[in-house]
Amino acid sequence: MTPALSIVIPTWNGRELLAECLASVSRQTFSDFEIVVVDDGSADGTAGWLRAAYPSVLAIECPENRGFVAAVNRGLGLARGDWVLLLNNDVTLAEDCLERLMAVARAGEFGMIAPLVLWTEDPRLVYSAGDAMGRGGRPSAIGYGSGRDSLAIETEPFGVSGGYGLFSRALIGEAGILDPSFGAYFEDADLSFRARWAGWRAAVVPEAVAWHQGSATIRDRLWWRTRQCYRNHALLVIKNFSLSMLWWNAGAIIRERAHQFGRVFAAARHEWGAARAAAYTFSAWLGLVARIPGALVRRRGVMSRRKVSSASMQALLAEERRDG
Repeated sequence: MTPALSIVIPTWNGRELLAECLASVSRQTFSDFEIVVVDDGSADGTAGWLRAAYPSVLAIECPENRGFVAAVNRGLGLARGDWVLLLNNDVTLAEDCLERLMAVARAGEFGMIAPLVLWTEDPRLVYSAGDAMGRGGRPSAIGYGSGRDSLAIETEPFGVSGGYGLFSRALIGEAGILDPSFGAYFEDADLSFRARWAGWRAAVVPEAVAWHQGSATIRDRLWWRTRQCYRNHALLVIKNFSLSMLWWNAGAIIRERAHQFGRVFAAARHEWGAARAAAYTFSAWLGLVARIPGALVRRRGVMSRRKVSSASMQALLAEERRDG
């Protein structure tokens, strides 16, 4: 029978993280789900371990690493549930997390739903209570670093994270899968933006708790991470800001572009020294320029399917956070 929920977990050289993640999933009070794990070219024995430890899991073995978005999209293509939970391998779930998320999902008011995510290292602190979208086009985790007990949780954020977000199959069918041109970073903000333009709403369920190990799967990849953010911030704005929103938010967008440029230059200087930083920063810019034509094509699709006004979308944007 078709399950109510499909859990799609991309993984890359994270067998120990995946073991903790799957152990938490196996303890859920909600049971009407399937698990799809996409092993994105791991070299740590993940595939063999997974076959032995979790034979009921649909395990997809990719011969080479193609990146987060490609792995998730492959999992989405095989998922059968009416709802899909995108789950990073460095996330664990409280035993009733899925039950609480699916209760809200079945009420039918929201198309994308997030749990309250706490830091694994210090569960008193919030990692994310949904995602906000800044006026400059910068996505951010709501409540990041705040005390759990002191945070006033917004029950309807702009969107949800692709690392621990629940999406309806109908939403994915209308808004589309993750954009492969993003590779990693901001791809979930892009999906949330497209879903918002299509009229879908988002929710946070504070009673559904998860824990996340901050950047556990990308440690020591500063240059790659900052380059991705520099490039993908521009793609996000190009694709999803209407002409009116570009005008209204021009100052904030320019400030954010300058911030992203400073971060990518600093990362290059840290990695290779000041003499070579300019060359690597220029290469990041070239990588962005090469993707702009495709982003403009996809922008036409996004704008042609809008169901809400620019003013309504503008009202959902938040003032920019500046925390790095």
